[in-house]
Amino acid sequence: MIDQAFPPFRHSPSQPKVHVLAGAFALTLIVLLTGTLTANCEVAAPATSRPPRIEEQWKDKLNANTVAIIAGSPEDTYLDITHDLAVVLNGENLRILPIVGMGGAQNIRDVLYLRGVDMGITSTQMLRYFASTGELSSALDQRLTYITRLYPEEMHVVAGRGIKSLQDLNGKKVNFSETGSSTQITARDVFGLLSINVEEVNMSQNDAIVAIKDGSIAATVDFSGKPAGVLAHIPAADNLHLVEVPYTHTLENIYQPGTLEQSLYPGLVDAGRQRIQTVAVDSVLITNNWQVGSERYRRVANFVEALFTHFPDLKKPPRHPKWQEVDLGKELPGWQRFQAAQDWLLQAKFDQFRAKYQGDNVKSESPADKQRMFREFLEWQQSEARKQR
Repeated sequence: MIDQAFPPFRHSPSQPKVHVLAGAFALTLIVLLTGTLTANCEVAAPATSRPPRIEEQWKDKLNANTVAIIAGSPEDTYLDITHDLAVVLNGENLRILPIVGMGGAQNIRDVLYLRGVDMGITSTQMLRYFASTGELSSALDQRLTYITRLYPEEMHVVAGRGIKSLQDLNGKKVNFSETGSSTQITARDVFGLLSINVEEVNMSQNDAIVAIKDGSIAATVDFSGKPAGVLAHIPAADNLHLVEVPYTHTLENIYQPGTLEQSLYPGLVDAGRQRIQTVAVDSVLITNNWQVGSERYRRVANFVEALFTHFPDLKKPPRHPKWQEVDLGKELPGWQRFQAAQDWLLQAKFDQFRAKYQGDNVKSESPADKQRMFREFLEWQQSEARKQR
């Protein structure tokens, strides 16, 4: 049987046949085992790593440091301000995407719930409004943080020449801008506090100007940082004007005084007057309360570093004149500042503190000296805060 299974081997008469066959079997077994081991080694060998495809490289590069900011309509100062941010801050390590929005009220909703939105511009009045109603969140002041207060948004009331004061609008049709907009909500508040009852209508500012001229409505209201683009270009020939808004005691707790200059609105303010009185409310740059260490937090923190570092460049021409009114350190009571922004401001104050009290000795400080100085700085800051209460 063995002879039939394996071919015959030549052997000497002195060597038993079975020994030769056993050797042949062992040799065959070795060959088979060696082949198996070789095959196993080939399977276990690591595959050659390939570089990422060009599509993957571009996807990672474009998304790594890009942030999206929800702004306003093309006729709104919000969009001009956000465009300035993109022009000044865009670079190799940061890209800003301005998004056309629907105003301060909708911007809060978008920051909270719209995918891909990292930040947005709204007004302090809208934050107060939604915090009081609870319609977006029962803990809005914990869900949202602010990066910085921005500039005042002035109340513009445009009417025909027959309207001499806000009281003349009693019982008449007045445009409060689009439904759900921050202008609508804030205009209702101001007119209510002043006890002026009007018939509200809702349309865009461009449509409202046409409606005033054809007599369909009496006036339009717009909260926007001056100069409001859609209003600044109205010619004197349209026979319209800006109506003064009195800064009464009933408005003092919520609004701040403002002015609208003839130089900014030559077609709406008579040449004999340099400015008219109005009220204003601050705009504010907001973001979610992103978890420290998360990817969204990192990207917004990267934006904060660029904004605060290059802020002086935003105050130079040809940027929007409203940048001149921005104070990065101005606080918003009742709301928490985004942690990276708070840290940046604290470090800047500390650097000023050290330079003031140590002068040229700052560079020679040891780590222990720096820690001691920082503790003294915190104590000093707390003392100053108590003095302001």
